[in-house]
Amino acid sequence: MKNSLVSIAYMFLITFLFTSLVSAVKFFNEEKILNNEKTKLQKVVLHVLDISIINKADEEILQLFESRIRVKKNLNDVKYYVAYENDVETISGYAFTVGGSGFWGPIEAIVAVDDKLSKIKGISFYKHTETPGLGARITEKWFTKQFEGLSLHPVSAGEKMFYLKPLGSKTDEKDLDAITGATGTSRAVENFLNSELDIILKNFDPLRKG
Repeated sequence: MKNSLVSIAYMFLITFLFTSLVSAVKFFNEEKILNNEKTKLQKVVLHVLDISIINKADEEILQLFESRIRVKKNLNDVKYYVAYENDVETISGYAFTVGGSGFWGPIEAIVAVDDKLSKIKGISFYKHTETPGLGARITEKWFTKQFEGLSLHPVSAGEKMFYLKPLGSKTDEKDLDAITGATGTSRAVENFLNSELDIILKNFDPLRKG
C-alpha cells in the first residue's frame, strides 16, 4: 500500500514538473514570437515610409522607430502611423494597415502615403497565404515598387485609382503590371487596396485627433 502511494506521488510529481516545464517553454516562446512579430512590423512601417533600416540591428531599429514614428488612433479607434523627418517635428507621411481576402486567404499590408495624402510612398504585403511562385510574388520588389509615386485621389463609383493589367497591356499611368499566372491574387489586391485607399482618403483627417 505504502509503495503504491509513493509511486502515485512520484508520478504526480513528474507530471507536475513536466507540465510546468512545457508551460514555461511555451510562455517564453510566445513572448519571443510576439517580440519578433513586433520588430518585423516596425521594420515594415519604417521601410514603406522610406526610412532606411539597412545594416541596423534590432535595437537600433527600435530606437529609430520610437524617435521617428508615432502610433495613433483615429476617431474609429483604428491605428495608424505618423512619420517625422529627422527634426522630429515635420510630418513626412502616414502609414496604414490595409487588407482583404486574397485567393487562398487574408492578405495584410502596410501602405504609406505622403504628408498631403497625394501619392503612395511605399507598400509591403507582409502577411498572406498565397501560392509560392505565383500569388506570393506580391512581396517581390518589382511588384511593390510600381505602387511608389502612384497618385491618390477620391474616385467616383465604378472608378479605381489603379488597375492591375496583364503584362504588356498597360495603356494609362494608372495601369500597373499584374502577376502572370496569379489572376485571382492580382484581382483581389486591386479590389481591396483600391477600396481601402478610397476609404482612407475620404475619412482620414489627422487634425481631428492626435
